[in-house]
Amino acid sequence: MPWRVGRDLRHLYHAAHATLERSRTLLRPICLIAKPIHSTRAPWRPAVALKLKHSHTAVQSEETVEDLQLTPLHDLDVESVLLRWKRPKEVETVDPDTQPPPHILAVLEDVFKRYRTRLPTLEELRSSPATAELVTYLRIPHRPPALAQHFLNAREPRRALWIIRIAVQGGYSFSPKFYGRISEKLADMHKWRLIPGLTDVAREDLGYTTTGLLNWRLQALMESQHHFPLQDVLDLYAREHVRVSRLTYHLLIAMHLRNHDLTTALAVVRAMESAGLTVSPRTWAVILLNHRSLGLSPSAKAQALNALQTADAQTATTILNSLVQLLLDAHDMTGAIDVLSMASVPSAGHLSDHGVGTTQLDGANSDHALSSPRGVLINITTYNILLNYLARQGDLSRSLQTLEQMDGAAIVPNDATAAALVRLYYATDSPNDALHIVADALRKFPAAADLLPDLGFTASMPAKHPIYPNTAIPTVGLFNSLITGILRYSGLAALNIVLRIMRIVKVDANAATLAILMSHLNRREKSRPREMIRAVRALMSIGLPPTTRHLHVLMAALLREERAIAHPRGWTVGPVPEKTSLRPFATGNCFEPAAGVVFPRRLRYRTLMRPILQSLGDRGVRSDRVTFAMRIKHDAVVKCDLEMALTTFKTMVAAGIQPNEYHYGALIEGYAAVGDMRGAVDIMSKAIDAGARVTVKIHTMIIAGFARLGQPTEAVEAFRRMVGEGIRPDVPAIDAVVSAFFRAKAYRMARRALLQLWPQVAPISDELEKASLRQLAVAFRALHGVNTKVPERLSSQEQRMLRWKIRDILRRWKSAEGYSRDKAERAHRPARHRHVSLARTPEYTRAKRC
Repeated sequence: MPWRVGRDLRHLYHAAHATLERSRTLLRPICLIAKPIHSTRAPWRPAVALKLKHSHTAVQSEETVEDLQLTPLHDLDVESVLLRWKRPKEVETVDPDTQPPPHILAVLEDVFKRYRTRLPTLEELRSSPATAELVTYLRIPHRPPALAQHFLNAREPRRALWIIRIAVQGGYSFSPKFYGRISEKLADMHKWRLIPGLTDVAREDLGYTTTGLLNWRLQALMESQHHFPLQDVLDLYAREHVRVSRLTYHLLIAMHLRNHDLTTALAVVRAMESAGLTVSPRTWAVILLNHRSLGLSPSAKAQALNALQTADAQTATTILNSLVQLLLDAHDMTGAIDVLSMASVPSAGHLSDHGVGTTQLDGANSDHALSSPRGVLINITTYNILLNYLARQGDLSRSLQTLEQMDGAAIVPNDATAAALVRLYYATDSPNDALHIVADALRKFPAAADLLPDLGFTASMPAKHPIYPNTAIPTVGLFNSLITGILRYSGLAALNIVLRIMRIVKVDANAATLAILMSHLNRREKSRPREMIRAVRALMSIGLPPTTRHLHVLMAALLREERAIAHPRGWTVGPVPEKTSLRPFATGNCFEPAAGVVFPRRLRYRTLMRPILQSLGDRGVRSDRVTFAMRIKHDAVVKCDLEMALTTFKTMVAAGIQPNEYHYGALIEGYAAVGDMRGAVDIMSKAIDAGARVTVKIHTMIIAGFARLGQPTEAVEAFRRMVGEGIRPDVPAIDAVVSAFFRAKAYRMARRALLQLWPQVAPISDELEKASLRQLAVAFRALHGVNTKVPERLSSQEQRMLRWKIRDILRRWKSAEGYSRDKAERAHRPARHRHVSLARTPEYTRAKRC
C-alpha cells in the first residue's frame, strides 16, 4: 500500500537524519597526514536455548538480524577500560576567573542563532562589530580552553571544536596535553567523528604531531570502521617521526580482529615482538575483548586462562569478563559459571606461562582452566554481561537472582545496568518498570519526562522489580534499549516521541539506532528492501557512512525476497530435486563486505546497493560471521548449490571464524531443500559434535524436509527425537508435522495430529474442535510470534505426555497406512489373482463345505 510505504520511508529518513551528529566534519583517511605535526560447580542450571523466531514450516524460516549479529557491549568500554587503562578521574576544580562571562556567552548564542546551518569563519567574526569583542576574548590566555570546556560540559562538542579552531586561526596556541584531554572527552561522549578534525587542528597549531594524537586518530577511525594495513600505519608513524607505542600495536590488533582478519592481527603481534615489545597479559586482554567477531576457539581460551595467572588485578578482571562474554555468546552458561568461579576460589598458586609471549595460538595447555589467579574481581561489568544475556533469553527469575547477588556483593549499578534492565523488563512484559528507569534518567529534564505518559508510562503505578533510583543517565545505549522495546510494544507510532526526548536531552541517535529501526521494519512491517536502501543512501548523503549492521539488514531483506521466489510457501510445494536454474545472485570473493554476494539486477537492487558496498570496501571492511551465514544460505538455499555452500563454509573456518548454529542451519536447510535428508541429518550430527546449539529451528528444518518428501513416519520420528532432547516444539515445528500428513493426503491424520499437538503451544478453544483443517491451520499459524511465556525446555512430565501422543499418532498412522496399502494392492491386482484371493477367504471356504 503506497501510504504504508511512504510512512516507513519517512520514519527511516527521520532516523537517518537523527544519526547525523552536529558536526559535518567528514572522516579523513589516516594517510592524508603527510607532514610533521592513545565455584567449580555452576550455582545455576545451564542456560536454556535461545528461542528463535521463524516463519511457518513449509518454507524454512529466515533468521532475523538480531539472531545473527552480536549485541554491542555498552560497558566493556575499550578505550577507557582496556586500551588506555585510565586512572580514576580526579574531581576537576573550576577557577572562577576562567569562567566565560555572561556577555561573551550571550554573543555566542546570537552567533549560533544567526548561523544555524554552518558556523562562521574568523573573517566573518572580524567583519561584524557585534562579534569583534569575541575575537579579542579568544586571544586572552586561558580563556579559549575554559570556553571550549564549557561547551563540552554542556554536551555541545561541535561548538567546542569551533571555538578551538577559531582561537588557533586567531593566533592562540594550545598545548599537546590540552588536545589529549579534549580527545579523551570526545571519546567518552562517543563523538569519534570529531576526533580526526581535532587532530588536524592540533597539527596545524603545534606544527607537529605526537604519538598520543596519532593514536587517538587511529582509534577514532577504527571506531568508524576504517581499517588500514599494518605497513601503511607503521610508515605513517615513521614519516611523522613519532614512536610506535605498545598502544599503537594494541589498536592495530583490535582493528583487525574487529575486521575479522585473524591473519593480519597475528602479523601485528609478530611485528610488536620484533619491535622488542613482549606479548603481555594486557595484549591478551586486547585480543580476547575483540575476539567476539570470530568466536571463542579452544586455543584462544587456553591462552587467555594462562595469561590470567600473571596479569594484574585490572587486566585479569578484563580477561575474565571477556571470557564470560565469549562463552555466553556461545550460550555456554555452565562454562561461564566455571570461569566466574575462578574469582571466588582461593589461589592455587602460579602456573607456567606457556604461550604468553608467543604468537602461536594452538597447542596451549588448558589443564589449569579452573585455577584461580590472584586479584581477579567480579565487578559491575560482569553483572551487566550476565543481565544482558538473560535479557535476551527473557529469563526474569534468574535475572532477579543476579540482581540479588549484586546487592549482596555491595556492587553499585551504573548506567549500563540501567540499559540492561530496560531491555530485560521489556523482554519480560514489564514495560512500566522499564519506563520507571527511563523516568529516573530524565529526572533533570522535566520537559522530556512529560512525554513519557505518551509511551504508556504510569508514574502512580510503583515498579514491581528493582529499578535502582539515581543510577540511570541519558545515554544512547539506554535510548536504543528503549527504542527496541517500544517498537515491539507500540510499533512505529511511538518512535517519534522517543526521538523528541533524545533531542531535548541532547543525545544523538547513532548508526545502531537506525539499524534497530531497519530490523524492525524488515521483521515486522516487511518493508520493501528498496525503501531501506534509500534510507541508508540518505544517511550517506549527509556524511555518515554505512556500517555492517546496516548491510546485514539489507542483505536479510534481499535474501528473504529472493528465497521466496526460489522456494514458494505452502504445504503443497515440493522440494527442488536438482540445482535450480534460477540464479538471481552471482558470487564473488568471500572476504568482500557482502561475502561475495552480488545482488540481483531485478528492481535495480544491484545499482542501488553499489554505493553502500563501495563505501564499506573503500574503508577495508571485510565480511563477518553474519554475512558468511547469509552467503552460505544464499549458496545452499537460493541457488541449491551445496558444493559452493560447503566451500564457503570451509573458507570461513580456515579464516579463523568459528561456525555456530546459524552456519550449520544454513547447510541443513540447503540439504533439506533439495531433498537430501541423509546429508541434512549428517550436518546436524557434525554440528552437535562441534558443540553448536541444535535448536528447535534446526529440528524444524529436518522435520519439514521429510514433510516435503511426503514421508510422515520419518517426520514424526524426527519430531520425537527433538522431544527426546527436551526441546519444546513451537508453532513451525508442529506445523511441519501436520504438513507431512497433508502432503501424504492423509487429511484426517493431519487434523488429528494438529489437535493433539496444539496444547503444546496454547490452549485450544472449544469452537475450534469441530473446525475444518484449513480453519485450524489458519488459527494455529496465527499463534506464531505471540508472546507466550512458557519455558523453552520440556519438563520430565511434559516429555512423557508428549511421547505418548507421538506414539499414538504413529500407531494410528501406521495402521491407516497399512490399510491403505492393502487396499491399493487389491485394487491393482489382476482378475485371476483377485479370484484366488477370494477363494481363500473364510466365507468362501464355509460356503464350499456346505
